[in-house]
Amino acid sequence: MVLAVAGCHAGAGGSEASSSSSTTPTSSTASLPALTPAPPAPPPAGQPATFRDYLASINVTGQPTPFDKATGLSVTVPVPDGWARTGDPMFSTGIEYVQPTGSAGSLPSVTLMAIRLIGDFDPREAIKHANLDALPPGCTDVTESFDDYDGFPSAAAQGTLANAEHYSRIVLADVPSASARYLVQMTVTTKSDQPIAQSPPLSEIVSGFKVAVS
Repeated sequence: MVLAVAGCHAGAGGSEASSSSSTTPTSSTASLPALTPAPPAPPPAGQPATFRDYLASINVTGQPTPFDKATGLSVTVPVPDGWARTGDPMFSTGIEYVQPTGSAGSLPSVTLMAIRLIGDFDPREAIKHANLDALPPGCTDVTESFDDYDGFPSAAAQGTLANAEHYSRIVLADVPSASARYLVQMTVTTKSDQPIAQSPPLSEIVSGFKVAVS
Protein backbone atom coordinates (compact mmCIF):
# COMPACT_ATOMS: atom_id res chain seq x y z
CA MET A 1 0.00 0.00 0.00
CA VAL A 2 1.28 3.47 -0.88
CA LEU A 3 0.10 6.31 1.32
CA ALA A 4 1.09 9.85 2.21
CA VAL A 5 3.17 10.83 -0.79
CA ALA A 6 3.59 14.42 0.38
CA GLY A 7 6.97 15.71 -0.62
CA CYS A 8 7.24 13.40 -3.63
CA HIS A 9 7.69 15.71 -6.59
CA ALA A 10 9.51 13.76 -9.29
CA GLY A 11 7.33 13.47 -12.39
CA ALA A 12 7.71 11.57 -15.62
CA GLY A 13 6.95 12.31 -19.21
CA GLY A 14 3.61 11.44 -20.74
CA SER A 15 0.59 12.87 -22.47
CA GLU A 16 -1.72 15.32 -20.81
CA ALA A 17 -4.83 13.61 -19.47
CA SER A 18 -8.20 15.16 -20.13
CA SER A 19 -10.61 15.84 -17.29
CA SER A 20 -13.83 13.90 -16.89
CA SER A 21 -16.96 14.67 -14.93
CA SER A 22 -19.56 12.78 -12.94
CA THR A 23 -22.41 13.36 -10.54
CA THR A 24 -20.96 14.68 -7.28
CA PRO A 25 -22.48 15.02 -3.78
CA THR A 26 -23.28 18.67 -3.13
CA SER A 27 -20.35 20.64 -1.68
CA SER A 28 -18.44 23.80 -2.49
CA THR A 29 -14.79 23.77 -3.53
CA ALA A 30 -14.76 27.15 -5.27
CA SER A 31 -12.12 28.60 -2.93
CA LEU A 32 -9.16 27.24 -1.04
CA PRO A 33 -10.48 25.05 1.82
CA ALA A 34 -9.97 26.49 5.29
CA LEU A 35 -7.47 24.80 7.58
CA THR A 36 -6.96 25.34 11.31
CA PRO A 37 -3.68 25.33 13.29
CA ALA A 38 -2.69 21.86 14.47
CA PRO A 39 0.78 21.62 16.04
CA PRO A 40 2.14 18.13 15.31
CA ALA A 41 2.30 15.75 18.26
CA PRO A 42 3.72 12.22 18.42
CA PRO A 43 1.11 9.46 18.74
CA PRO A 44 0.68 7.89 22.18
CA ALA A 45 2.87 4.90 22.93
CA GLY A 46 1.52 1.79 21.27
CA GLN A 47 -0.64 3.72 18.81
CA PRO A 48 -0.18 3.60 15.00
CA ALA A 49 2.41 6.10 13.78
CA THR A 50 1.12 6.24 10.19
CA PHE A 51 -2.24 6.01 8.45
CA ARG A 52 -1.05 2.83 6.78
CA ASP A 53 -0.31 1.36 10.22
CA TYR A 54 -3.77 2.35 11.41
CA LEU A 55 -5.46 0.69 8.45
CA ALA A 56 -3.39 -2.44 8.96
CA SER A 57 -4.43 -2.49 12.63
CA ILE A 58 -8.09 -2.76 11.57
CA ASN A 59 -7.33 -5.40 8.92
CA VAL A 60 -7.65 -3.12 5.91
CA THR A 61 -5.33 -3.59 2.94
CA GLY A 62 -4.84 -1.41 -0.11
CA GLN A 63 -4.31 -1.86 -3.83
CA PRO A 64 -2.89 1.07 -5.86
CA THR A 65 -5.24 1.60 -8.79
CA PRO A 66 -4.77 3.69 -11.95
CA PHE A 67 -7.58 6.20 -12.29
CA ASP A 68 -8.75 4.75 -15.59
CA LYS A 69 -9.21 1.37 -13.91
CA ALA A 70 -11.04 2.68 -10.84
CA THR A 71 -14.56 1.82 -11.99
CA GLY A 72 -17.15 4.37 -10.93
CA LEU A 73 -14.58 6.82 -9.53
CA SER A 74 -13.85 10.18 -11.17
CA VAL A 75 -10.96 12.35 -9.98
CA THR A 76 -10.42 15.60 -11.83
CA VAL A 77 -8.21 18.65 -11.42
CA PRO A 78 -7.84 21.74 -13.59
CA VAL A 79 -4.69 21.72 -15.72
CA PRO A 80 -3.50 25.35 -15.96
CA ASP A 81 -2.05 26.75 -19.17
CA GLY A 82 1.55 25.64 -19.51
CA TRP A 83 1.03 22.66 -17.21
CA ALA A 84 0.44 18.97 -18.01
CA ARG A 85 -1.08 15.97 -16.24
CA THR A 86 1.15 12.97 -16.77
CA GLY A 87 1.69 9.42 -15.58
CA ASP A 88 4.86 7.51 -14.80
CA PRO A 89 5.43 4.69 -17.32
CA MET A 90 8.11 3.14 -15.08
CA PHE A 91 5.57 2.07 -12.47
CA SER A 92 2.12 0.46 -12.43
CA THR A 93 0.83 2.26 -9.32
CA GLY A 94 -1.21 4.73 -11.35
CA ILE A 95 0.36 7.78 -9.69
CA GLU A 96 -0.10 10.91 -11.79
CA TYR A 97 1.54 14.33 -11.70
CA VAL A 98 0.46 17.84 -12.61
CA GLN A 99 3.47 20.06 -13.28
CA PRO A 100 4.60 22.94 -15.45
CA THR A 101 5.54 21.55 -18.85
CA GLY A 102 9.19 20.56 -19.02
CA SER A 103 9.79 20.78 -15.27
CA ALA A 104 9.68 17.09 -14.31
CA GLY A 105 11.57 16.52 -11.09
CA SER A 106 11.39 20.13 -9.92
CA LEU A 107 8.96 22.31 -7.98
CA PRO A 108 6.10 23.04 -7.95
CA SER A 109 4.49 19.62 -8.35
CA VAL A 110 1.09 18.04 -7.71
CA THR A 111 0.75 14.29 -7.16
CA LEU A 112 -2.50 12.31 -7.53
CA MET A 113 -3.14 8.71 -6.54
CA ALA A 114 -5.96 6.27 -5.80
CA ILE A 115 -5.89 3.16 -3.62
CA ARG A 116 -8.70 0.63 -3.45
CA LEU A 117 -9.22 -0.24 0.21
CA ILE A 118 -10.17 -3.82 1.02
CA GLY A 119 -11.77 -4.59 4.36
CA ASP A 120 -14.76 -3.53 6.42
CA PHE A 121 -14.31 -0.30 8.39
CA ASP A 122 -15.99 2.99 9.30
CA PRO A 123 -14.57 5.68 6.97
CA ARG A 124 -15.61 8.50 9.29
CA GLU A 125 -13.62 6.96 12.12
CA ALA A 126 -10.68 6.09 9.87
CA ILE A 127 -10.35 9.58 8.40
CA LYS A 128 -9.52 10.91 11.89
CA HIS A 129 -6.15 9.15 11.51
CA ALA A 130 -5.42 10.21 7.93
CA ASN A 131 -3.13 13.10 8.85
CA LEU A 132 -0.78 11.00 11.00
CA ASP A 133 1.88 11.08 8.29
CA ALA A 134 0.26 13.16 5.57
CA LEU A 135 3.14 15.65 5.76
CA PRO A 136 6.90 15.01 5.90
CA PRO A 137 8.28 14.70 9.44
CA GLY A 138 9.44 17.97 10.93
CA CYS A 139 6.92 20.24 9.20
CA THR A 140 6.11 23.45 11.04
CA ASP A 141 3.21 25.92 10.84
CA VAL A 142 0.94 22.90 10.43
CA THR A 143 -2.77 23.43 9.79
CA GLU A 144 -5.43 20.81 9.10
CA SER A 145 -9.10 20.15 8.42
CA PHE A 146 -11.42 17.15 8.76
CA ASP A 147 -14.42 18.69 7.00
CA ASP A 148 -16.16 16.61 4.34
CA TYR A 149 -14.98 17.27 0.80
CA ASP A 150 -17.38 16.86 -2.11
CA GLY A 151 -19.62 15.05 0.37
CA PHE A 152 -17.01 12.44 1.34
CA PRO A 153 -15.00 11.94 4.56
CA SER A 154 -11.77 13.87 4.12
CA ALA A 155 -8.63 15.10 5.84
CA ALA A 156 -6.34 17.92 4.75
CA ALA A 157 -3.04 19.14 6.16
CA GLN A 158 -0.52 21.81 5.24
CA GLY A 159 2.90 22.72 6.61
CA THR A 160 6.38 23.94 5.76
CA LEU A 161 9.73 22.18 5.92
CA ALA A 162 13.06 23.79 5.01
CA ASN A 163 12.34 25.73 1.81
CA ALA A 164 9.19 23.87 0.76
CA GLU A 165 5.47 24.08 1.48
CA HIS A 166 3.56 20.78 1.59
CA TYR A 167 -0.19 20.18 1.26
CA SER A 168 -2.15 16.92 1.43
CA ARG A 169 -5.82 16.17 0.78
CA ILE A 170 -7.13 12.64 1.44
CA VAL A 171 -10.67 11.60 0.50
CA LEU A 172 -12.37 8.27 1.28
CA ALA A 173 -14.94 7.65 -1.44
CA ASP A 174 -17.45 4.79 -1.56
CA VAL A 175 -18.48 3.63 -5.04
CA PRO A 176 -21.71 1.64 -4.54
CA SER A 177 -21.98 0.75 -8.23
CA ALA A 178 -18.66 -1.11 -8.02
CA SER A 179 -18.95 -2.24 -4.39
CA ALA A 180 -15.63 -0.50 -3.83
CA ARG A 181 -14.06 2.07 -1.52
CA TYR A 182 -11.14 4.23 -2.57
CA LEU A 183 -8.59 6.40 -0.84
CA VAL A 184 -7.83 9.35 -3.11
CA GLN A 185 -4.88 11.58 -2.26
CA MET A 186 -3.64 14.82 -3.76
CA THR A 187 -0.36 16.27 -2.54
CA VAL A 188 1.21 19.57 -3.48
CA THR A 189 4.85 20.52 -3.01
CA THR A 190 6.05 24.01 -3.81
CA LYS A 191 8.82 26.39 -2.80
CA SER A 192 8.06 28.21 0.45
CA ASP A 193 8.49 31.57 -1.30
CA GLN A 194 5.87 30.48 -3.87
CA PRO A 195 3.04 29.29 -1.54
CA ILE A 196 -0.18 27.85 -2.86
CA ALA A 197 -2.25 30.83 -1.77
CA GLN A 198 -0.05 33.18 -3.83
CA SER A 199 0.24 30.94 -6.90
CA PRO A 200 -2.74 31.23 -9.29
CA PRO A 201 -2.02 27.86 -10.98
CA LEU A 202 -1.70 25.98 -7.67
CA SER A 203 -4.73 27.74 -6.19
CA GLU A 204 -6.71 26.74 -9.28
CA ILE A 205 -5.64 23.11 -8.92
CA VAL A 206 -6.27 22.84 -5.17
CA SER A 207 -9.65 24.57 -5.25
CA GLY A 208 -10.71 22.74 -8.43
CA PHE A 209 -9.81 19.23 -7.24
CA LYS A 210 -12.94 17.08 -7.56
CA VAL A 211 -13.88 13.59 -6.46
CA ALA A 212 -17.12 12.06 -7.74
CA VAL A 213 -18.69 8.63 -8.07
CA SER A 214 -21.17 7.13 -10.50
